[in-house]
Parts: sequence; structure tokens; C-alpha cells
Amino acid sequence: MILQALMKLSSRTKRIISDNVATCSLLIVLTLIILIGVLSSLSTERFLQNDRQVAHTYQVMDHVRAVISDLKDAETGQRGYLLTGDPAYLQPYLTGKSAVDRDIKTLRVLTLDNLSQQRRLDTLQTLSAKKLAELDQTITLRKQIGSAAALRVVKSGRGKSVMDQARAVVEQMRREEEKLLVRRTAEAERAGVVARIAGSLGAVFSALLIVLAIRFVGQYLRERTRVEAENLRLVEAARDAAMQQRVFLKDVLASVTEGRLALCDTEAELPAALAVYGETISLANSHNLRFLRHAAANAARACGFSEDRIQDLVTSVSEAGMNAVTHGGGGQAVVRTDGHSRVQVWVTDQGKGIAMSSLPQSTLERGYSSAGSLGHGFWLMLKMCDKISLLTGSQGTSVVLDQAKTAQGAAWLRGDELHATATFKTIAGNGGTSASDVKNLSFRTRTY
Repeated sequence: MILQALMKLSSRTKRIISDNVATCSLLIVLTLIILIGVLSSLSTERFLQNDRQVAHTYQVMDHVRAVISDLKDAETGQRGYLLTGDPAYLQPYLTGKSAVDRDIKTLRVLTLDNLSQQRRLDTLQTLSAKKLAELDQTITLRKQIGSAAALRVVKSGRGKSVMDQARAVVEQMRREEEKLLVRRTAEAERAGVVARIAGSLGAVFSALLIVLAIRFVGQYLRERTRVEAENLRLVEAARDAAMQQRVFLKDVLASVTEGRLALCDTEAELPAALAVYGETISLANSHNLRFLRHAAANAARACGFSEDRIQDLVTSVSEAGMNAVTHGGGGQAVVRTDGHSRVQVWVTDQGKGIAMSSLPQSTLERGYSSAGSLGHGFWLMLKMCDKISLLTGSQGTSVVLDQAKTAQGAAWLRGDELHATATFKTIAGNGGTSASDVKNLSFRTRTY
């Protein structure tokens, strides 16, 4: 017994440890997946941010180059006009002049986060203004005085010097943006690598989570199946035990009463019904018992029963009817007869029935009553009636009293307690149960 208990405890401990390990594994993997998901999200956001910064750098570089290009376009238009005097050649100048202002304003916005570029942009804006002023001066001189005066300004070299300075500033800004481009591109690549690694790890751990979940669910289903099978086994064992106990009780009651008390399991086991004598009698209250007693007595007299036999039947019928009223909440009774030597009285109710645990006391012990009344009940019926068939359960109770014209006595009802005790011992010996167990199940009878 101790070894079996230890083995059961060890098996239970193993199941608990296995369940805890599976649960912890699921929690760990789930936590890792959440962390990897957060890391992947952050890496992706960082990658997108760096990608936007790379695009921003390219945009700055494009506008920086555009400033020089716009100044060149303006200078080209100025030279064409100086050479030809045709106002049509001023169109590139006018377009370039407006484009320079627009590009510088755009660069001002794009480089707000870069103080050094803002300073260079200030210098570039000043140089651009000087260059445009020089171009505007030569165009005005060409219009008002002539080409010679305008060419003298051009040949002075002031415009070329300003343009060279502007190119130098633009080159500085371009180099600064190229450095930023290299750094931001590298950061974007690193963020992309981290995002890809996080995604791969997330996929791996997700697959692992699925495997663990499948294993956990499978283990849960197996354990549930095992528990259900065990519960079913216990229910079946309890049902079998109850059935064996009931069969044993039926045998005990039949043997102790020498066949006078038959415990039935179904209506089919009740005795064959005789012809109905009179009408069905309602047992809604105890006042109607007199109608039942009167009908039973008349049926017995019609069959030629002696007055003693009639009185025994009436006493039994009265007890059965009182049980239906007291314990069953009322019921009904039918008197039946074969017309010459037998009378049956069928008493039924819809009460909660007699519990199997109290059947021995209820049927064999004199004075026992589950309702707190005097309760001679079944003991008295068995003493007065030839045979009683009892069908009881949660749906109600049916009692069939069977009385013959000629008395059929039983040893235990004649006051022979030694015979009844010997009967118990005989049943115990045949059934494999001790005599004390049988006595606990069915109380010894006493004379009335």
C-alpha cells in the first residue's frame, strides 16, 4: 500500500513538474517573441527614419547644386543680352534670378537642424545677392550707356571672384552633406540588418511557440482524456458497486423474509396484475384510507377469506396507504382480485422514494420511520401480508400487497430470532460478506 501510494505520488509529481515546465517554456518563448517584436518595431522605425534622412540629404545636395546652376543660368542670360542687346536673351537671367531666391529659401528650411550649414547658407545667400547685383548692373549699363560700359564691369573680374567664392561655399555644403549621407546610409543599413535579424528570430521563436503550444495542447488533451476516463471508470465502478449492493440487498431481504419481501428494480419485476376490483382510490389525505380499507375487505370477503385474513389484509393496506400519504405526498390505490383465492392491492405515490441505505431499517426494523412517526409500516405489513413487492426510486414508490385465502407464514415473522440470525449468517457465508456487515445492512427482527 505504501509503495503504491509513493508510486502514485511520484507519478503525480512528475505530471505537475511536466505541466510547470511546459507552462514556463510557453511563457519564456512568448516573452522572447514580445521582446523581439518590440526590437523589430524599433529597428524598423529607425531604418525608416534613417532612410528619410538619407532622402533629406539628397534633397539638400540637389538644392545646393541648383543654386550654382541658377546663377550660371542668370549669367548666361546676362552675357547673351550684353552681346546682342536683344531683350529675349534676358529670359534665362530672369528665371535664374527667381530660382536662386527659391532654392535658398528651401535650403534654409531643410538645414534648420544643422547650424554649420545654416552659416554657410548665410554666406552663399550674400554671395548670390552680390552676383545678381553685378549682373543687374551690367544689364542696366548695356541698356542706358552701351555695351562698352557694361563690358568694363565684366572685365573687372568682380563677378568672377564672387562666383568662385559661391562655388567654394557650395562645395563645402556638398561635402558636409556627403558626410551625413555616408553616416546615415550606414545607420540605415545597420537598422535594416537588425530588423531582418529580429524578423528571423521572431519567425523562429514563433515556430517554437507553435510547437510548444501544440505540445501543451496535446498534453492537456491527453490529461483531460485520462481524467475523463478515470472519472468514467469511477462512475462505472460506483454504479457497479451500487448495483451489487442493491442485488445483495435484494437477496438479503428475500432470504431473511423467506421470499415475502421482493425488492424490484423495474415495473416488469412487479407481479402480474389481477383483475381490477372497484375504482381507483385517491390517497390525497388520510381520510380516504377508509375507502381503501373498505374496498380491500369487500374484495377479500368476495373471495371467501376468513375474518382474520381479512383483518390482516386491511391492516397491511392501511399501513401501505398511510405510507403513501405521509412519505409520498399522496398517491392512489387499486384493489385487484382473481375472484376466488387472491387479492392484490396496488399503492403508488410520486414521492422521493426510499433511500437504499435506509431500506433495511425501513422494511425490517419495528418502529423505524424516516418521518418521525411511530412507523410500524413495512414490519407490520410483512407480519400480516403473504407477500409484498416494492419498487422505489426518485420517481416514486409502488407497493403491491398480495394476500391469499390461506395463510403462508415465515419463520422470522413467528418470532424465531435465532432463525433470522442464522439466515443472515448463511447469506454472509455464501456472499463473501461478514455476518456483522449483514447485520449492519439489515436489522434483526423482533416479535410484534
